[in-house]
Amino acid sequence: MRILMITNNYADRTRGGVEMHVHNLSHALVVAGHEVTVARTSQGPSIHELDLQVPVVPVLGHSSAKDQRMSNKLSNIPLVRFASNFLGRITTAIKAGRRLREDPEFLAAFDIIHHHDFITSAIVARMLRGIAIKQIWTNHLGEFLILRRLPVVGPILTRYLTRTFDAGIGPSGELSDPTTVSCPIEYIPNGVNIDAFAPLSSTDRNLLRAKRGLGQNDLIAIVPRRWAPTKGVLFAAEAMSSEHWPSNCSVIFAGAGETEFPEYSSEIREALTAAVASFEIVDTLSMGEMAEALQGADICIIPSLMEATSLSALEAMAVCLPIVSTDVGGLPEIVHDGVNGHLVPSADAKAIALAVANICRLSADERQKMGSVSRTQVVSTYSWDEIGARTLKVYREVSV
Repeated sequence: MRILMITNNYADRTRGGVEMHVHNLSHALVVAGHEVTVARTSQGPSIHELDLQVPVVPVLGHSSAKDQRMSNKLSNIPLVRFASNFLGRITTAIKAGRRLREDPEFLAAFDIIHHHDFITSAIVARMLRGIAIKQIWTNHLGEFLILRRLPVVGPILTRYLTRTFDAGIGPSGELSDPTTVSCPIEYIPNGVNIDAFAPLSSTDRNLLRAKRGLGQNDLIAIVPRRWAPTKGVLFAAEAMSSEHWPSNCSVIFAGAGETEFPEYSSEIREALTAAVASFEIVDTLSMGEMAEALQGADICIIPSLMEATSLSALEAMAVCLPIVSTDVGGLPEIVHDGVNGHLVPSADAKAIALAVANICRLSADERQKMGSVSRTQVVSTYSWDEIGARTLKVYREVSV
């Protein structure tokens, strides 16, 4: 099949969960013998080189320096930032839809259009509804849950906005609830690259930790989350100042991306001034660097306030880490309390500290046993080969 992925951001510029989902799904589809092109609606040139030769088309070209300066100024005002981002998505969607609609020859080269945003996707799909190409949508969270939870009007809005899609995919039970959308929707979880994210041998792991100056009794917890309010990183930072936090457990905050939400980042840094253990903040990591960071850690913390099936959690599970996770969204579907980690209430720093302390008290063998359960679960259910095959099944069903 010939597939056009439409996404706001992509891995050639940023490395968030949605971007890597689109990248890895594209890779799985190409390996299976299909043709994939990515149409990116965000502006700007490619920054990162990718190991997969999938054509990337920046639908709207590049933003001007003036536009970027104005965007940076607006980002310093929280309410203005929210309104600007929301209106910006609508404007971007209209421009992208118009640009694509004006190029029927480009669109005619595809059998399936697969959207990966919500507001942008709904508008673009509506503008393209006259074309004879089936349109699929993956519900990656974001605006969907925010809108759906609005009193009275929320479900009406989400059903209206999903009328144009021929089918949907949701990566958790909550995000694939058929009562909240108008199109048929199927549960397909996020996937993980089980080859890139794999546990090291004991020898290699010890060498990696020795390079970091870690002793045998030193423990590392990793928080592989962007510093965005919905990711709950502030509560992980506050947990480090709790009397329950183990002093021999340091923390790596990986992939912070502090410039995106500067006020929230300042709150996190302020909370960390009271930390009882050492910590390190790493702004941006490549996939290989993230894999290495996870491979050298002992525990992974996913403190999200909203989440689907967290890609970061799956990657940590793939390298055999026990997980401390909030009990939101699709996380209880992958983290089983007392089996491969602990579930805690969201926005509860004390609960995070207690759960981390509980895992730190276990022996290395007991932590390894927890992690092995995670690895087995990921390999059997969340490999990209499996996710790609299930996604292709959706494509074929709507094409009949």
